[in-house]
Amino acid sequence: MNKSEQFLQAISSGVLLGDGAMGTALFARGAIPTHGVERLNVLAPSLVAELHRAYIAAGSRVIETNTFAANRPRLAALGAEVQLADIIQAGVRLAREAAGAAVFVAGAVGPLPHREQEDGASTVRASNYTELIALLLEGGVDLLLLESFTQLDDLVSVITLARALWSGPIVAQMAFDLDGTASDGETAETVARRCLDAGAQVVGANCGYGAPAVLNAIARMQACGAPLSAYLNAGVPEVVEGRRCYQATPDYLAMRARDLVAQGVRLIGGCCGTDPATIWAMALALQAAPTVTPVRLTPRVAMPAVVEAAVTAPAVAAPPVIVELDPPLHVEVAPVLEAARQLHAAGVSAITVADNPLASPRLDAVMLAGLIHHVTGAAVIPHLTGRDRNRLALQSTIMGAHVLGLRGLLCITGDPVRLCQETNTSGVFDVTSVGLVRLVQEFNAGQRMLGAHSTAFRIGVAVNPNVRNLVGQIDKLLRKIEAGAAFALTQPIFDIARAEQFAAALDAADIRIPIYLGVYPLFSARNAEYLHNEVPGMVIPDALRARLQAQPTPDAQRKEGVRIACELIRQYTPHATGWYFVTPRNRVAMVLPLLQEVQRGYAARTASSR
Repeated sequence: MNKSEQFLQAISSGVLLGDGAMGTALFARGAIPTHGVERLNVLAPSLVAELHRAYIAAGSRVIETNTFAANRPRLAALGAEVQLADIIQAGVRLAREAAGAAVFVAGAVGPLPHREQEDGASTVRASNYTELIALLLEGGVDLLLLESFTQLDDLVSVITLARALWSGPIVAQMAFDLDGTASDGETAETVARRCLDAGAQVVGANCGYGAPAVLNAIARMQACGAPLSAYLNAGVPEVVEGRRCYQATPDYLAMRARDLVAQGVRLIGGCCGTDPATIWAMALALQAAPTVTPVRLTPRVAMPAVVEAAVTAPAVAAPPVIVELDPPLHVEVAPVLEAARQLHAAGVSAITVADNPLASPRLDAVMLAGLIHHVTGAAVIPHLTGRDRNRLALQSTIMGAHVLGLRGLLCITGDPVRLCQETNTSGVFDVTSVGLVRLVQEFNAGQRMLGAHSTAFRIGVAVNPNVRNLVGQIDKLLRKIEAGAAFALTQPIFDIARAEQFAAALDAADIRIPIYLGVYPLFSARNAEYLHNEVPGMVIPDALRARLQAQPTPDAQRKEGVRIACELIRQYTPHATGWYFVTPRNRVAMVLPLLQEVQRGYAARTASSR
């Protein structure tokens, strides 16, 4: 019987004690953080070997190779990509030599850096994972330990890749929040089921939001019937003088280890902030642990369905109209509130508020949208971009929007930051528009908040019909719809031929969500030239720009811009399920004639059908 088979036999009949953290423990022993944890396999091998031996002396029967982040992207960031094979092979050798015959060696595999904006990178990611796993197997590990994953799809793909390379034991662990859900919204039950279906033999939790998060996740995994694993953090870290400090004591973690074994955990160890003293305390506690007994899994409370839509068609069948306003460049809100009052009184279906358009700092869109809603009673849909907020701040903003009474969000990526005006400022882009839609949908489904709470947003997205090739836009729109988008607003269209091509592309793709066609009343020849040449997504035909240039005065140009917009509305009407009017510089007087044109057209069609 080889050691892989011995591991499976041991975990099926009893409890195995793993080791603790590598990084924090090595730094505590004098390692230099800037060198990278995994590079220590070749830069300071005696330090790594000494830590392995200390864990084994404390009671570990399973130790991990120091390879958690030994992948090509992370090593490239340290300028050590060419050392990848040497680092992994040294990591396995050091663990193997320390383990001897009595201790199992687990090949540690952590997640690759995650960047949602890197479309089409799945093949590269698979290659990077395969390279790491193949080198671990070549070195002679007894099992693979996949840990600290936050995206279930990523973890499942790695299990699949690993299973294609060998038939030995695979332990799959994810990090969870306090309520037993992962950061991608997946529940612990779903994680366990999908990982087992993909080929893992042991499933569990590690890292995450401290011991309570691991305990809750394990409680929800019990029903899967497979051996469970749990590696505990030493609490949630506190940053003190630039260093992460972990507060949980070895005795506390030892008590939690006993609780986990009572819930059915068969592989138990430590994660961030733990050390050999933690493992020693766990070993003593587990010697006196009672026989493993199953704990009844408490069913999760069902989340309520979304009960309210933000953008609803009126009782009659007139096409709905959404009108955009820009937040001010200052804190005086009276003019924009007055503009919103006029639009609401004129009968628009909803008002949408831009989020720092063209990456210029303005009054917060969500705050202003909430104020407009409470002052005027109008339905308001703020834009929400992935440019200005990280994933954490986006989640806070989504919850805040719901509390303000907003029931619609327009999820967009956002224009890039103009460094000439905002030096030392960079776009965040933790999520793209597709990822942002998915995030809001998870809040709607009750997967992002503790307790039986959910939001009720109707999710909108943007689509640009003005690109040369519509295939990419249609494909991205389909992905947004799959993620949860319920309606789309187009960039302003100034060409009937383009509108017809766009409508044909929507039909060919069988896209049935409401599409609000964008119309922008140009207010001057200079404005038209600026939009055409400077603003992404805007294409204004030569003929229309010439019409504006032919007008002798600014007032005449403004009136001509409104006439052009009304003509476009009449031409686009057969293709429109709704309208999206962009108000130039919040000049409501230029948008009201467009709304009247829509209403006149509907009245005429209704009369002719009688």
